[in-house]
Amino acid sequence: MKLKGIFKINKGRFILIFLMIILAAVIDTLSQYLMTPAFNNLKNLNFLGFVIFIALSRLCDICRLLLGSGSDYLYSKQSQSYLHQIRKKISLYLFKKQIDDTASIQNNLAANLDQLTRNYLTPIKAAFLYGLMVIFSIVVLFSYNWSLVLLTVILTLVSLLLPKVFENMSSNATIEVTKSNEKLLKAISNWINGLDELRRYSSFRIYSDSMNQAADDYKKAAIHQGATIAIADLATSIVNIGGQIILMILAAYLYFNGQIVFGAVITTIQFCTTVMNGTAQFAAQWNLIKSSKKLNEKITSLEGASAPLQNEHQDKKVAKLQIKNLQHQFKNGELISYPDLTIKSGEKVLVTGDSGSGKSTLFKLILGKLSPTSGKVIFEDKNGKEVKLNRDELGYVAQDNTLFPDTIENNMTMFNSKLDEKVKRVAKQVEFENDLKKIPDGLKHEINLDEGNLSGGQKQKIVLARAVLAGSKWLFIDEGTSAIDSKATKKILENLLDHETTIVMIAHNLNDELENLFDRKISLKNGGE
Repeated sequence: MKLKGIFKINKGRFILIFLMIILAAVIDTLSQYLMTPAFNNLKNLNFLGFVIFIALSRLCDICRLLLGSGSDYLYSKQSQSYLHQIRKKISLYLFKKQIDDTASIQNNLAANLDQLTRNYLTPIKAAFLYGLMVIFSIVVLFSYNWSLVLLTVILTLVSLLLPKVFENMSSNATIEVTKSNEKLLKAISNWINGLDELRRYSSFRIYSDSMNQAADDYKKAAIHQGATIAIADLATSIVNIGGQIILMILAAYLYFNGQIVFGAVITTIQFCTTVMNGTAQFAAQWNLIKSSKKLNEKITSLEGASAPLQNEHQDKKVAKLQIKNLQHQFKNGELISYPDLTIKSGEKVLVTGDSGSGKSTLFKLILGKLSPTSGKVIFEDKNGKEVKLNRDELGYVAQDNTLFPDTIENNMTMFNSKLDEKVKRVAKQVEFENDLKKIPDGLKHEINLDEGNLSGGQKQKIVLARAVLAGSKWLFIDEGTSAIDSKATKKILENLLDHETTIVMIAHNLNDELENLFDRKISLKNGGE
């Protein structure tokens, strides 16, 4: 987050906000200044004059409140627009970098931005207002007596420099809160998915202990952050109170020596209080801003994400897929090694093997979802030259079906309306035509993820249709028909394999008739080879 970024969201509104703040600070200063003639009239027993100046002062207060409320509302709109822009940029970054850690995403898009709203956006406006009030009050004090200004400036500098001592400690405390929050979100995500299984075995204790531990860590970090800010505020407040006492004593001394009038004594005390309180508040807001420095740097780096890679159809140039000396080692030490493989464009290849032989892992390595420990996955054109492509262009049907809470049609087209006219034809290719007749509203039927109103086979057909509609020249299918009956599977495979698309499919439940539909079969053993 940057002040320049807030300004650019709506320049006219930003300028108006700060003009309103400046005017509010001027009016507040005028309201206090009017107390000088008010108390001078009171001393001279001029009751009407006293009432008039008091009324003018209160009128100024009403104007200040209206300006303050108006600027708060406009600044809230400005801030929310800026936060919306940041969320869009971070979402693009997460999309491009293929980050699917739910806890991390929630933390970056919600909790971290909430922290920056409280500790950066809101304090910026408040610090500006308090800073103006201090400056204007010092100017008025100078018109009374230069010694008041000298002492006020010294005390102001002490109050401003004091939070510097706590800056690094506050910043580290804020980062710890965000880290603890992410750990808590991860714990929630990891355990919430298995609640049914935990209930089945009455395993409440492990769930409770894990959640309580994560929550306790977050509580400690939040308490530490609050304590750090409170200590900084306390130190500033002590200086503030001491400064006010000293300034009051000086004002009284100047009055008894005839250097300021009676009304100015009261006003001087008010202005001195405004200066010291304003300085304390400015220092507190500045401390909040500085405490968010490291978190702000993190969010700013995420904001720098460029637009996601566009589909350049480089997959059409691929004539051959080469797998050479490919190995992948998991964090638990398990190593999978693959034989050297060559798959030519247009081939229909079946990949089989026992559980644990690395079939799905092979696909993830080919698609760039995992990085190989050693070896290479190379795409070559017809001249044997390596093709550098965005691997998201490759078609992929994963074991786990990902559907969205929208219509069946939009789930097939992935919200690309240009493909709508092809949906019915592709639905027929994947044997979904009869299913649609039984589903209310057909293609316009809204998928309810919570109720699970589609069978496993129907979900697979939708995802298969999605892959076909995408039109990639290379399609990798991981157990894409495991929930579909053999009769429908045969028709689907016959339709899919009748196209020029290169198809590499993992399956373990196909009979000989279905296996013979493919050009060849690659069998992986445990360990990959």
